[in-house]
Amino acid sequence: MKSLILAEKPSVARDIADALQINQKRNGYFENNQYIVTWALGHLVTNATPEQYDKNLKEWRLEDLPIIPKYMKTVVIGKTSKHF
Repeated sequence: MKSLILAEKPSVARDIADALQINQKRNGYFENNQYIVTWALGHLVTNATPEQYDKNLKEWRLEDLPIIPKYMKTVVIGKTSKHF
């Protein structure tokens, strides 16, 4: 079984890969027979908007506040979706 190492950004992942002597660079990660090193590129997900809970909340009205969902939903951010 391989261990996954998640770095903050690509340059840190590259430094970790160098330190672990990982020479195989893939699309979005480094890999050898023991480790996979990848990076997060900032935030991977964000909170869902009110309308993603209920279509009636698309237009904000004071009487709808506060909006407190039973469970918080997250949405994958488009530019970082391949890392999610």
